[in-house]
Amino acid sequence: MLLKYTHVIWDWNGTLLDDIGASLASVNDMLAKRGEPPMDKNRYKECMGTPIIRFYEQVFDLSKEDYASILAEYNAGYMYHLADCSLTDGAVDAIEKFAAAGVHQAIVSSSNNAQLCENAKKYGVFDKFEAVLGAADFKADSKIERARLYLAESAEKGAVLVVGDLEHDAEMAAEIGADCVLLTSGHEHPERLKRSGAVIFDKIEELILFVEN
Repeated sequence: MLLKYTHVIWDWNGTLLDDIGASLASVNDMLAKRGEPPMDKNRYKECMGTPIIRFYEQVFDLSKEDYASILAEYNAGYMYHLADCSLTDGAVDAIEKFAAAGVHQAIVSSSNNAQLCENAKKYGVFDKFEAVLGAADFKADSKIERARLYLAESAEKGAVLVVGDLEHDAEMAAEIGADCVLLTSGHEHPERLKRSGAVIFDKIEELILFVEN
């Protein structure tokens, strides 16, 4: 398989890992603890954004809550519910097809780096990437500098594709001069993704057909 891309930068949460269920369950646990009604998946996706504080500002009263404690509470619930999650359908097949074509692959994520590496190993894909680059904390801030670092250290330069599920992934792609594909199956609302200018797909399987043509 000959592809026009030499590098693929993958997002993790909501892209390779189908974890929106764990995230939503954790948030709803937090709302229930505060006597608030649960949010549905559509509302969750409408609130999602980068940095993640934008999400919490819409869901909780941060003038009355310690933000660091909110992040810790969410993460504890997320890790608990993660047991019910799996890799996104088609993810492993796509990774292996890119690898067979000689494409350099990396994960660049807003997730905490130690947790990201642990989970990538848990799901059996850690060793399939040249780099797994997460954040130093749990604030889910910009990924752009980590993407630049990966490309700067890569032995070969060429055409780059970013695959994600957030508007921020499209912003990152624009900053590093890459093409971008966004998946509607992830954490952000499809209507917002459509405004990004990226190619939009519902499933990873559509990505393979896209890069082959």
